[in-house]
Amino acid sequence: MKKYGLILLLLLSVAMAAESMTVRLKDVSRLENVRDNQLIGYGLVVGLDGTGDGNGNKATLQGIANMMSNFGVHIDPDKVNAGNVAAVIVTAKIGPFNVAGDAIDVEVSSIGKAKSLRGGILLLTPMKAANGEVYAVAQGSVSLGGGFSVSSKGSSQRKNHATVGRIPDGATVEKSVNTTLAVGNKLTWVLADEDFRTMDNVRQVIQKKYPEVQVSVQSASKFTVTIPDRYRENVVQLISMIGDLEVGTDSIAKIIINEKTGSIVMGGPVKISAVAIAHADLNISIKNTDTVSQPNPLSGGTTTLVKGSVIEVEPSSTETNHTFNLLHANNTIEDLVAVLNNIGVTPSDTIAILQLMKEAGAIKAKLEII
Repeated sequence: MKKYGLILLLLLSVAMAAESMTVRLKDVSRLENVRDNQLIGYGLVVGLDGTGDGNGNKATLQGIANMMSNFGVHIDPDKVNAGNVAAVIVTAKIGPFNVAGDAIDVEVSSIGKAKSLRGGILLLTPMKAANGEVYAVAQGSVSLGGGFSVSSKGSSQRKNHATVGRIPDGATVEKSVNTTLAVGNKLTWVLADEDFRTMDNVRQVIQKKYPEVQVSVQSASKFTVTIPDRYRENVVQLISMIGDLEVGTDSIAKIIINEKTGSIVMGGPVKISAVAIAHADLNISIKNTDTVSQPNPLSGGTTTLVKGSVIEVEPSSTETNHTFNLLHANNTIEDLVAVLNNIGVTPSDTIAILQLMKEAGAIKAKLEII
């Protein structure tokens, strides 16, 4: 329990620190047309030590026969032995600025009955994009990164995934992607996380630093910049200057729960309202404690309302009668979780309590369970 509590509190500290963070614009956004493209191909891995697809996979047998026919060797697919061969799907990403001759990494995945791709070599495999055109060609030795699969006389041992491997720099780019930076004398940026507050911060920072640059906000995630005349011939300089600007980022209050691992991560200012919960051996009460602050008679001040709340968590067991109180101007869910960890509440119970609070409307945040 202490291990889970420590990890949880560390995650909460990171989330709270990130709430008011300022970052470079290029670290939280991208130009609209600047992106990776997916490539895919079908190939054969040869040289396996009897761990291939075998003769039960007709597609592999036909693939071997087709490959051999390219070299003038014609053979009946039914007479091919595929014990040392595996049919695979090859995938890769080509960057927006890759040019012909660049090397990119590829991943190789078995689609047949192969037990392992260890020691295999991928034969020349054309790799196509969604438009059906070939942009790269892959070939090379498959690396499993320490994975293996061994079986003998009914017993077997396996480590990692032996049917998926990588070939670093395994594909050569044959055709570059046409990437256009400016469209109609405008540059369009897209934020990684959509948020109207962050977008307004971006607009203000750009216009304050570069008054001659016209910023047009399209949505919570997209904005365009009109290129001034003096940057028409050097658009890259303008992109660099805008990308280096420091902007304040904001985010919505969100709680993400992983029930499998018992992990809870919270981002943004997650607030809670008055609520009472009875769960297992716990009685939890969150009460509003608004008070009136009166100034000194001769100070000239004004009477103000100070908002606050108290969190009380009391185990109902007669053996333990401790009560934990926290008083803050605005209690957050982090305060409640910290108290629950202090008294040894398990991660599963904490998750159940948070779910009940959300159902009751006491948590003012989005709750996601993965």
